[in-house]
Amino acid sequence: MTALLRSVLDFLYRLLGNYGWSIAAFTILIRVVLLPLDVKNRKGMIQMQKMQPKINALQKKYGNDQQKLQQKQAELFKNEHYNPLSGCLPMLIQLPILWIMFAAMRSLANEQMAHQIIQYVCGQTPEMSGWLWVKNVWASDSIFAAVVPTLENLRQIPPDVWSSVLSSLPQETMELLAANIPNYTDGLFIVSSNEQAQALAQALYAAAALQPAYQSAMELAVSNLNILFVFTVNIYKEYNGLLILPALAAITQVFMTKFTSQQNPNADMANNNNNNAQTQSMNNFMKYFFPILSIWFCLISSASFAIYWVTSNIVAGISNYAISKYFENKTDDTNAGSQGVLKA
Repeated sequence: MTALLRSVLDFLYRLLGNYGWSIAAFTILIRVVLLPLDVKNRKGMIQMQKMQPKINALQKKYGNDQQKLQQKQAELFKNEHYNPLSGCLPMLIQLPILWIMFAAMRSLANEQMAHQIIQYVCGQTPEMSGWLWVKNVWASDSIFAAVVPTLENLRQIPPDVWSSVLSSLPQETMELLAANIPNYTDGLFIVSSNEQAQALAQALYAAAALQPAYQSAMELAVSNLNILFVFTVNIYKEYNGLLILPALAAITQVFMTKFTSQQNPNADMANNNNNNAQTQSMNNFMKYFFPILSIWFCLISSASFAIYWVTSNIVAGISNYAISKYFENKTDDTNAGSQGVLKA
């Protein structure tokens, strides 16, 4: 599945000529594919709203007998042809796609960073994959991130990626690499284990650090900046981004969480039946947890993943709003038709 998504990304890149826009286009494509599930989910919510008076009546009648209540609710759902798990289906499908997409972009990012560091070692300056304000989509959209691959980035590249990249290089490049790496040994380019991958990453980083172009890209404007006595960060002179994507991720996640809670009658029912401090505290926690989690993911991941996250939230928000309006208008038309029949 990861290979399939990677091939789609490569196709969109050949079509659009930019990885940032290719990822955004692919995200829209994924949301379009999932649109029928979103429509089904919203239809189920409306069905639940219509059943709510009956559910309240059952809770009032069998509130002291939970087993009987569950049995009667199951009978009601069966008679109304409602599946309580239908609302979970879109999420169950979207989460694997999210992680598979992340794996595909991570594989692509590792491959691109490997090629970039190799070019620096060979005395060349690679052309970065920029997108709007982001200079390199394979690094984080942050003033705390360098434009070029760092030692930490290189250590995350697995052995299979190193082997694939090295095997694709022409012989002249391999010879130039060997000549520019201090203390080069014949076994350095044999990468079949994590230990060998770590050794190669360290050797390439040390070799790149001797090149003026790489040294210039790694210059710091501020070093060891302490933030809230918790984090110590560096600010690069040639920073990769402006922290816009992490901020957009949090903002869009706030609206998504708020919209979802407003459109989810199951959540409202839970609040009405369990209206206590613990429930309210959990709801408030979730409102802040997901936006903070979004910021964190976008800070530790590449800008490519942040583009996917933000685009997904925006498209999902627009589609959910459109679906809700469609069913609202459909309900209004049905009610208007019923009133017309009664008057007649």
